[in-house]
Amino acid sequence: MPYIEGMAGRSPLIPVSVVALALFSGVGVVSRAAAQTFDLIGHPDPNAVGFVYGLSADGSTAAGGLASGGAGFTWTRAGGRNVYGTLPGMPNTSMAYAISGDGMWTAGQASGGGTQAYRYRLGDPSLQMLGVLPGYPSSRALGISGNGEVVVGRNTPVGNDDFGQAFRWTSTTGMVGLGFLQPGQFYSEAAAVSRDGSTIVGSVRQTSGYDQAFVWREGTGMVGLPGLSATNDGRAFGVNPNGSLIVGSSIMGPREYATMWVNGIPVSLGLADGFTHSRARGVNDAGSVIVGQLVGTTTTAAVWTPDRGLEPLSAYLSFHSITVPAGVNLLTATAVSADGMTITGYTGLPGFIQDGYVVHIPAPPAVVIAGAMTFAWAACRRRQHL
Repeated sequence: MPYIEGMAGRSPLIPVSVVALALFSGVGVVSRAAAQTFDLIGHPDPNAVGFVYGLSADGSTAAGGLASGGAGFTWTRAGGRNVYGTLPGMPNTSMAYAISGDGMWTAGQASGGGTQAYRYRLGDPSLQMLGVLPGYPSSRALGISGNGEVVVGRNTPVGNDDFGQAFRWTSTTGMVGLGFLQPGQFYSEAAAVSRDGSTIVGSVRQTSGYDQAFVWREGTGMVGLPGLSATNDGRAFGVNPNGSLIVGSSIMGPREYATMWVNGIPVSLGLADGFTHSRARGVNDAGSVIVGQLVGTTTTAAVWTPDRGLEPLSAYLSFHSITVPAGVNLLTATAVSADGMTITGYTGLPGFIQDGYVVHIPAPPAVVIAGAMTFAWAACRRRQHL
């Protein structure tokens, strides 16, 4: 089924007051950071379209690539862009879709003798191509663990994204298919892996045509996650370090809602005023800052916090006295640092600058996992009485 690139708003199921009260039952205290920064990644070709998908745990290193070809890169505020694909022997075309928690490894897709998933350690002279599963000529890495030892993604037939199979790769096992939830299914994708490497999340295309989010662990294999409605329609895009919090989206009625699964229980993060759909793509360690996208008549990056709910990222930045430069439209937010203080993504839409960005925000709320679990319990109790 089609998924919409964006969403926002107050939850129709859970008032923001309930969210904030439940989450802050386990709140921690964070000192206010001194620096506020907003950076566009930049690229040498003014007509190029840049993307940033990954962010290291400490928020110092981002990773991405260009839409029009070219090589994958990492970026730091001190050093700028490091285009590693320009080194001798590197494929000319690559994209970094993920970066390890320690910032030392990237993973993505590269062309050269076919299109394959790769892993790359910064400073090495070449990419490590990860191969393909039997019957699939193409692979793409979408997630990597904190130490770079576990890589996940999907295999697909060339030019046909309606079929595919999720994979998990380690240097010991090589690429291993994760299969599907039920017989007769033909598409699965692993979108992210927890920092400790134990938990993989993604989605499977059901025979009904709807997608269902899944969680994979070595002891249990692939297990479907419930959705916000009886169809169990949903997709998972992000996970916290130990796999207890998963974020993505789920369909309820005619709308897609950003969703957080707390120990497998789905909770809608709602919609913002003026928007009809929302999606979550990344979560910080405590579950107190969730990033993604809002869609309505316009599409924009979004952020959810327990005290402010789901809102456009630009409004959240304005609240923290950070001004988005003129001519920049924050199209989506793709990742957030462990402490929730650094957010990355990319800008876009015709007539706007199209580039990756990294923004550092002082002192967003810090909430321990116990608080998020209390939030989920309160939300589920409310849903049972609707």
